[in-house]
Amino acid sequence: MAAGLLLTGQARAQEAALGGFYVNGFAGAAIIDSTVNFAATANRPAGRFVDQGGDGLLVGARLGWGTVLAPHLYAGVELEGVFPYNVTSRLMAYGAEYRARLRNEIGGYARVGWTSDGGSVVFARAGFSMPRQIFQSTQSPGGRNSAAWSAVPAFGVGAEVPVWGPVFARFDVGYSMQRGANRLETYRLNAGFTLRF
Repeated sequence: MAAGLLLTGQARAQEAALGGFYVNGFAGAAIIDSTVNFAATANRPAGRFVDQGGDGLLVGARLGWGTVLAPHLYAGVELEGVFPYNVTSRLMAYGAEYRARLRNEIGGYARVGWTSDGGSVVFARAGFSMPRQIFQSTQSPGGRNSAAWSAVPAFGVGAEVPVWGPVFARFDVGYSMQRGANRLETYRLNAGFTLRF
């Protein structure tokens, strides 16, 4: 898919440049793999649930800057905000429903890529994201056990091609490596449009 995007963008490369500031809006899907620990209560023993799958949709925005350092080398940085919609895993155990949910998330990334023409680019990115995670049980007061922000490593690859003037199409695949006793490991696929200034 990345190769097809690059070939599509070849004819428009002379009209666009990768350098400078940009904003990007995107939408996509997330698949999660949750590990949740619950302390013992008067009604149930302690529990540890590993590899509970789930999914949901997400939208987000990025603000970034980049430049072409050499004829084929692109480098840049970007900030990202993600707004998940119903990204949840569910499990029935001990006569109750347990849920792990991904809420709002912010992150910062560095991008390095290869460009054949100064307009299209295939890139890799790495940085840290800070997701808000909520872990719930219907046996807990108010249905909530814990909610926390945590800084975790995140990685991704993608491609970007010019569409018209300063507008680019962008495609990303990402992975967020969660840590801690309760965690949501996430895999993401999203696409959107970039406006360069």
